[in-house]
Amino acid sequence: MVRVRRTALIASLLCALLACHHRSPTSVPASAPGDPALSITGDPESAKGAEWTLVGMLNGTPVNLTGILLKPGGRGPFPAVVLSHGAGGNAESYGRTIGRVMRTWGLVCIAVNYTHASGWALGAPGTLLHQGASPENVFRAHAAVTVLARLRYVDVRRVAAHGHSMGAFVTTAFAAAYPADVRVASHTSGGVLLDALHHDGMPIPSVAQARRIQAPYQWHHGLLDYAVPFLLDRRFDAVLTAPHEGHLYPRLSHAEVAADPEVLSRVRAWYIAHGMF
Repeated sequence: MVRVRRTALIASLLCALLACHHRSPTSVPASAPGDPALSITGDPESAKGAEWTLVGMLNGTPVNLTGILLKPGGRGPFPAVVLSHGAGGNAESYGRTIGRVMRTWGLVCIAVNYTHASGWALGAPGTLLHQGASPENVFRAHAAVTVLARLRYVDVRRVAAHGHSMGAFVTTAFAAAYPADVRVASHTSGGVLLDALHHDGMPIPSVAQARRIQAPYQWHHGLLDYAVPFLLDRRFDAVLTAPHEGHLYPRLSHAEVAADPEVLSRVRAWYIAHGMF
């Protein structure tokens, strides 16, 4: 009997010590009646950040979304950025890689899984046919902003949007569709298609969408990018009417440009110049 009790005591102590690996989700109060249920698991100030889920109805659309969240230490309010991953990636991998850098700038970083995410349930809205800059993915980016709005430590008047590849396409379409959500935007390896070549269902945004963007926008593209031709960003630059600048990198590939220190330094300077900090 003593041995059993001792074993039980040791087990309970181990459970207490390992509780950080089995944290229960924290429910975040709704901003208004009928808002979807938001829960956050983990500590957004930790190295890994926290995971979040959003389930319910948002503006009449069913949502079942997952993502990650990282924040700087302190009470805030902090500016924030919506990070949009590419095809084959996900909120966890891309959000943590770029988020760990941008968090040091003083940004709350949120990433949501899109329909082109790998390794995660599809969620809602959208299907596998709704890739890249689809309205369904754009709505997911907007949903991430509604998550930020429910966090007391975020200043939603200062929200940036940044993405890579398919996530760059989302960022462009998101900035065009929800101008009130985005103060400043940036991307790596993106661009637009000519309207004559564009049709509904394509993952690449159109010239018409780019022309609707109001936020100051900065883009970056490697000339060794064999996944997304740099000419798409050249076209993007030519049709933008919002304040903008672009940079080409002769020695960077599609993957390398996403996390290149020079690229991210320029993004930070762009955000500073346009009132994020």
